Amino acid sequence: MAEIKEIGYFNSIFIKGDTFAETDNIPTERYIIEESRIKGGFNETPMDLGVRAYLADDEYSVVHRKNAMIYSGIYNSKTGVNELNQFSIGDNITKAVDITDGSIQKLHAEDRELIIFQEDKVNAAGINKDFIFTAEGKPLSTASSVVIGEVRTYLGVYGISLNPESFAIKGNRKYFTDRKRGVVLRLTRDGLTEISNYGMRDYFKDNLKSNIKIIGLYDNVKDQYVLHLKETNKTLGYDETSRGWTSFYSYYPEAGFTLNNALYTFYQGNVWEHYKNSDYNTFYGQPIVDSSVSLIINTDGSIVKNFKTLGYEGTSGWAANEIKTDLEGTVYSDIGQDIAKYEFDFGYDSSNDLVSILPTMFEKKENKYFSLLQNNASIAGENELLWGSEISGLKGMYLNVTLKTTENSKQELFATSSEVVISSK
Repeated sequence: MAEIKEIGYFNSIFIKGDTFAETDNIPTERYIIEESRIKGGFNETPMDLGVRAYLADDEYSVVHRKNAMIYSGIYNSKTGVNELNQFSIGDNITKAVDITDGSIQKLHAEDRELIIFQEDKVNAAGINKDFIFTAEGKPLSTASSVVIGEVRTYLGVYGISLNPESFAIKGNRKYFTDRKRGVVLRLTRDGLTEISNYGMRDYFKDNLKSNIKIIGLYDNVKDQYVLHLKETNKTLGYDETSRGWTSFYSYYPEAGFTLNNALYTFYQGNVWEHYKNSDYNTFYGQPIVDSSVSLIINTDGSIVKNFKTLGYEGTSGWAANEIKTDLEGTVYSDIGQDIAKYEFDFGYDSSNDLVSILPTMFEKKENKYFSLLQNNASIAGENELLWGSEISGLKGMYLNVTLKTTENSKQELFATSSEVVISSK
């Protein structure tokens, strides 16, 4: 007589059923085999249990190995066999790095090589290959059945500290920060390089340590490594072509990535695409912010000069503020008045006369923009000229100027200049 049995197992095979004795109602043993495949079929080739080793550890516990790695089986997308939850203790499936260099913070795999970022060291190990070394110490790869090969260490006492979020990649170049040592690094096949030394050494020495979270991303549109220092709320970019830090930026991302040659950043729970429209100086839907360029004019830097004018080549819309020389704070104040941006319509006064634009506004001459430099002082110093009731000219070895624009259209600045007169003293 047919009997219906309910099997409480997934993809299982029922081999022997429960039978009850007529006298004592004691069930016999039953055998249920659970399929090893994700999807099995009815009436397929039977499987033999074979010889199976069974090990039970009743005193198991969690062990945190901050300097070790372990690998499992694989997921085969073609066959559907998933072995990600299998860890064969019969194989050498672990690999450890030196614990004295801190915990492992990030792993990055490329070209059959695993890059291992610790707090105080950067290492590499072959994946499915091992290394032998020449007499000169250069590694030679050789085929091997070892999943994680011999670990080798990059020269230099550098690591990623506790900031794996600073990591970004472009091609074979890896960028990250070492907050503990106050440096920004690039990892290539040539090894580690301190790119913070390219004009920003002191800045990062002073600022990295005070930032707990450091966001790193790569902007493929501008081809720049972008860093956001969360605590100091500064964003700046490193350009490989210029080999230097080219700009501070007025956006402060929480994270970011490049996809299909477009830059995306996260801000307050939303994803924003950059370079999407023609509106400049606007980020994350906020009001227009200033863009500025600070520069130093220092022709014959060791000679005291009188700076009479300020000019620039570029588009209209630039204004000048924070105009001063190195002699600020002396008997006379060598701080200039702000120069307003050039306006096509200057307006008229009560007498219907055209309002003078000099020296408080740039004047357009031969497609260039020009203004006299006007001193804030009320009494002229030596070699300083008078412009009406004001003083023109700033005395010093060099001139420090900031040009800014608040336009939401594209603005360009190509060059700046100043007419100078050598001071008699």
